Amino acid sequence: FVFPVSQIQSFWMRNTFIPLDIAFLDEAGAIVDIQHMQPVDESILYTSKAPALYALEVNAGWFEKHRIQAGASVKF
Repeated sequence: FVFPVSQIQSFWMRNTFIPLDIAFLDEAGAIVDIQHMQPVDESILYTSKAPALYALEVNAGWFEKHRIQAGASVKF
């Protein structure tokens, strides 16, 4: 996801039936936060810990499997 401005971003899991992980990235592509999201639970709001311009959703466990943590950089 690409947002129009860098700010605190939020997601929920509406109509999503598989567990996902989300990384929030700043303007430079640095990961500022990674969260684990539970499927089909719209009661939880997943909010970035810092302003983000981008968000990347992947299958649950992908970041951990690849040893990617907050602070890592993403190049597009």
